[in-house]
Amino acid sequence: MANPCTLVQVEARGIQEFIFGSNNLQQNAGASELVKQATTQWVLDALCGAASIDFIVVVGLQPDESFRITRPHAFLPDAGSLLANIHQAAQFLEELHPDQSHMVSLSADIPAVTSEMIEECIRRYDSPDIDIYYSVVSKQTMEERYPGSKRTYVNLKDVQVCGGDVNCFKKKSALNPASTWGDLILTRKNPIKQAAIIGFGTLFRLYTGQLTLQQAADRVCRKLGVKGKALVLPYAEIGMDVDKPFQLKIVEKDLLR
Repeated sequence: MANPCTLVQVEARGIQEFIFGSNNLQQNAGASELVKQATTQWVLDALCGAASIDFIVVVGLQPDESFRITRPHAFLPDAGSLLANIHQAAQFLEELHPDQSHMVSLSADIPAVTSEMIEECIRRYDSPDIDIYYSVVSKQTMEERYPGSKRTYVNLKDVQVCGGDVNCFKKKSALNPASTWGDLILTRKNPIKQAAIIGFGTLFRLYTGQLTLQQAADRVCRKLGVKGKALVLPYAEIGMDVDKPFQLKIVEKDLLR
């Protein structure tokens, strides 16, 4: 994509749920500084080290001077849902940089991601005509890097994949009230509601392994009326979000070895 800069939304909602999400409340609260580093700062470090990044929007946290951010940036409050946060970030970035067609969206809780990985993702966002670039990681890649991480996989005809947490959206698509891809995000944990959106036939073929990754992407995008592209990335780190304490321990142990 021949843009002079890259705009990034960092999705940080749910961090407090992570800290207080188990019975070990005192231990988790005491470790909150580590959690803060692992679920936000390390991603910000990777973004600030990526040469293509021009502007960063952190969504879901209050402005905090203790964060180290060396690129132009802004903080936006949590709008109440993942989709609402994508929408408000797209609106903010559209007003700030109307000349830029797309924005990159990252989850804040992928602490092992590196600047080089982010740059490779951006390199693959090579067409201004694509509405959504969606990253996936194969089960083989994930298990080799993080055995026992207990990711959720979709069993496709040609590969088993889990979702990645570095994606790219066309801003106008994210802001289009008629877009239905947002409904798919909102119903991502409800197969029945997803079936109503993309069709029971497609969902059945998807969950029974009758479709290849490309066939699945083509069918879903055609149903949603968007141009999309699924990217199989060779980086387990992009799929290793640490939304559970045991997953943070796995990443921490790996980074310290």
